[in-house]
Amino acid sequence: MRTKSYFLFNIVIGLLALLMACNLPGGSPAPVTEPSFSVTDTRQSMTDTNTPLTPIYFEVAVIVDTTSEPVSRDQAQNLVTDANNIFFNLTPFGVYMVDFVEDGAGGTMDDIANRYISSHTSALPDGIIIFSFGDNGQARLYGGYAFTLPGPAGFRNLFNSPVVGNTNLYIGIVHYSHKFAACGYGDSDTVQSTVSINGECRNQPGTACVEHNGYSMCSSAVDDLYASTPTYFAASTIIHEILHSFSPGGNTDHYGTPECNARMGWPEGYFDPIEADVYNNMCPFVYDNFTSSYQP
Repeated sequence: MRTKSYFLFNIVIGLLALLMACNLPGGSPAPVTEPSFSVTDTRQSMTDTNTPLTPIYFEVAVIVDTTSEPVSRDQAQNLVTDANNIFFNLTPFGVYMVDFVEDGAGGTMDDIANRYISSHTSALPDGIIIFSFGDNGQARLYGGYAFTLPGPAGFRNLFNSPVVGNTNLYIGIVHYSHKFAACGYGDSDTVQSTVSINGECRNQPGTACVEHNGYSMCSSAVDDLYASTPTYFAASTIIHEILHSFSPGGNTDHYGTPECNARMGWPEGYFDPIEADVYNNMCPFVYDNFTSSYQP
């Protein structure tokens, strides 16, 4: 089974925020208390409390599509470490890079992932992160997307997805150098304007652009969690795309959708932009799905 969902932070969530700001209910729910798990939570301790504690990890192989852009091993490791810290604050699990390879053979993202799967049948991770522009530039445009691919005969994933089961690997395509809230670029790789154009800055034309994190950013976004470091958005995208394989509703399981609000028991139109960032734009119940999926 193949699933695909896109990470539409700059487009979808911006539009949601604009629409919902005009129709917020008179009362809002109490803020969700973000879960905080100790890094001493372990795979072993979930089944045997007498086993010494070691971290629980969702293990990933990182593949760099060198036909898109270069990403070094150190850059990849640092980004996965950032994702690990984010995930440990929301689940009992971290993210751990168990392999790093470069692939310059080209082809589709399926081709790249399948080349890795076929050459590592005896030692496959839980998932694969491919740093790439994506098929038809989709990751470069949106930030990332996700799908699943079947493992070889006999493969059993320790994370049993309620969507696709436990015989698949979870694949996330991530644009490493994605510019969160880019401003003044339009459809170009270089700055064309000192104010937002072509739907930038949550479709607020004329928003002032400022230099932040090494590029031209919407002045209205510099205090966002995603803008807190040059790579926070990409690290968050790793988490977001992993979780999409555990979200039965696909894009409707993004934070702030009517379906998410109904599932969480929140009022119609509820949207908290800070909370959305904390949950990496995924509805909180998806984290519960992921946590309960672990079957050692």
